Amino acid sequence: MTKENKFYTLSSDIIFKNTFDTEESLKRLLEETLNLKVDKVYKNNTELFVENKKERRKYLDLIIETDKGIINVEINHGYKEELPNRNFLYFCKLISSSVIKNKSYTNVEKHIQLNITWNLKKYLNYSVDGRKIIYCHLSDDKTHTKMHDDIFEIVYINMDYFKDIWYDGNIEKENPFLMLLAAPTEKQMEEISEGDRLMEELNNKVKKLNEDPEILDVIIENEDEIIANSLYEKGVKQNKIDIAKKMLEDGLDIKTISKYSELSEEEIKDINN
Repeated sequence: MTKENKFYTLSSDIIFKNTFDTEESLKRLLEETLNLKVDKVYKNNTELFVENKKERRKYLDLIIETDKGIINVEINHGYKEELPNRNFLYFCKLISSSVIKNKSYTNVEKHIQLNITWNLKKYLNYSVDGRKIIYCHLSDDKTHTKMHDDIFEIVYINMDYFKDIWYDGNIEKENPFLMLLAAPTEKQMEEISEGDRLMEELNNKVKKLNEDPEILDVIIENEDEIIANSLYEKGVKQNKIDIAKKMLEDGLDIKTISKYSELSEEEIKDINN
């Protein structure tokens, strides 16, 4: 299937953020993913300031102001090593900007980052098999008491769990809305949406976006950029491996090789073996 006739689902960041553009759809998204009753969406700041309309549709910033606090939604489909740190630091920046805006460190508004994430075990560096939703907090290392949970919370939705259900599970037992987010094909989106008015509307929006030449151009440009970055990163990593091999051949110790090659000692041991 070529890029021109490929169907892009809600796993595409650009499709996702151009689909959820009404108060009703955003409230449903937050309630279904966060198990949180949202009474009001005050402001949906989906756009960074970019003059070019086409660029605006690419660089969307999904920040939702609600009666339950400020919620930042991130779609993490393609994994890059920098993404977990980038998302976290961006979230910290949002909280800091709220403090600057209110000119006070007291009564800081609650902030939630909602990460709808594929390949979640890479982000968290541990097995998340069988877990649908993971809540992250700061906590005391002895009592495990939550700290600063009135200010921020980070939530990960494990989309691999729902993706696997599509392939070999019983979809009727799972949350239909989350199954819609994870649906890998147009047919499966139609299947899970049937009979639910809002989900059918979202599904129809996705279809229209797939017929929008401007959106498709932006997605393809974004994919090409991701591929180029991936190839660059692979080249950088291979160069580090080649340097480590030469240093091993010259008899240098693993700690020294790690320092100059920027590879971990474990990686160097694997190369040596």
